[in-house]
Amino acid sequence: MKRSFSIENNLKRADGKPGEVMPMKDLNNIVYFVRIVEHGSLSAASESLGVAKSMLSQHLSKLEKELGVQLIKRTTRKLHVTGIGARYYEQCLVILEEMDRASNMIENVRTLPGGKLRISSPLNFAQVILEPALTAFMKNYPNVDVMLEISNREEALTTEGYDFALHIGPDMRSSNLIVRSFPMEREMLVASPELLARFGEPRVPADLRPLPSVAGALPPEQRGRYVWNLTNSTAEMCSVPHHPRLIAEDLWVLKQGALAACGVAALPPLLCRDAIDDGRLRHILPHWLLPAHKLHAAYHSRRSLSLAARTLINFIASHVQAWLRTRLDETLQVHTLSSTKSRRQEEFADQRRKILR
Repeated sequence: MKRSFSIENNLKRADGKPGEVMPMKDLNNIVYFVRIVEHGSLSAASESLGVAKSMLSQHLSKLEKELGVQLIKRTTRKLHVTGIGARYYEQCLVILEEMDRASNMIENVRTLPGGKLRISSPLNFAQVILEPALTAFMKNYPNVDVMLEISNREEALTTEGYDFALHIGPDMRSSNLIVRSFPMEREMLVASPELLARFGEPRVPADLRPLPSVAGALPPEQRGRYVWNLTNSTAEMCSVPHHPRLIAEDLWVLKQGALAACGVAALPPLLCRDAIDDGRLRHILPHWLLPAHKLHAAYHSRRSLSLAARTLINFIASHVQAWLRTRLDETLQVHTLSSTKSRRQEEFADQRRKILR
């Protein structure tokens, strides 16, 4: 529902009569203007807001008429924010952020979280780990609605208005973001028996150089230079360049590429443990570790975190930690069974050797 706000000028005129009431601008017009600038076009803003493009154009024209200045120059191909439009946009951001703070202050004194959250998450994390956590959260907190979008781009948070964004990678630092980080399982290097039969199984990191690889897309600052940074138990470090034959954002696609002998892949144990257990993939150089990755929950430093967002982050963190404990218990059980089996095989072999003597 649209709302109009007004403030009263309490200064008295020269004749002693009270000042006139000065209407504030329609906040909807301000919100729409900010979103148009952020998205760079009426079409993109229309899709994001779920508001007709013609309606956005009308609100923008109304705002410009009220202000008496042109905020955005429109052509058939693109929009251009004017100088005064850019300055007005910065001030509008301050207004909307203060409104967020006021709303969150009210929400934080409520007993239960409520409202709408817009969050982003990497695809495979959302499919495997986030989905059960999110559905359990929504059962526990029926007054919270969630819009989940799929992205693993750090820059998305600062431009697309998420309440918070989930990102998986090494340490995440940004002057514009507040980040909470939680440990995740390290990725491991895996390859198919077919590929290893063709190139030979690596014994030391340098043996990786002739092998092709499959990998995810790199951030722009790495300029397309693919390197595996490995560390062993004695803290010795080794960097090995590699050249992907297949580049994809989806880890499931990379797993299929590794299974098809397209190249070596760095995959989380979550995705490749089944293929390792049944022999379709092999863990290569197990004594050399890739850098530790973390799950980061990040939000803009200029926005206060709502009760609903804070509760969801804590819920996801608890779910991830419980999941990691389960995986660790399963791994220990597998190693225990394997060790027991090995000891029994050795005992049986010793008995046979004694009999043969």
